[in-house]
Amino acid sequence: MLSIFKKKLFSDISGDAADMPPHVSAVLCLMIEIARMDGKIDDNEIDEIKNFYLDLYPEGNFSEAFKELKDWTSHKESFNPFINIINSNCTKRMKIEILSNIWDVILSDNHVDQYETSLFMQIGGMLLVSEEELLNIQS
Repeated sequence: MLSIFKKKLFSDISGDAADMPPHVSAVLCLMIEIARMDGKIDDNEIDEIKNFYLDLYPEGNFSEAFKELKDWTSHKESFNPFINIINSNCTKRMKIEILSNIWDVILSDNHVDQYETSLFMQIGGMLLVSEEELLNIQS
């Protein structure tokens, strides 16, 4: 279910990857990279990312946006550009919502890999979210 908060955060944009504000693309790219962490993107992980996307853009073309962002992230060697965009454009409350959605991607394949958890904690730290808040998201 789309929270009022998420709707307020993302509602003023179209579903085309080229038209997305940088912070939306950054969130989707982080979700894709988390899904890739265990060596493959599982269908359940794709579905979780798709649900996030379609909650925001019911008329959007998920397949096109996903392919474009997946291709784009495959050329990145660091999460820093995504983190910097989110830090520059999002409040702490937004970051916690974003991290909650990222955690949903991790849980979606019914296997929480230690590398995914470690990366989640690293991303949370870079987004200036406390370890206690990150552990609350995980529980």
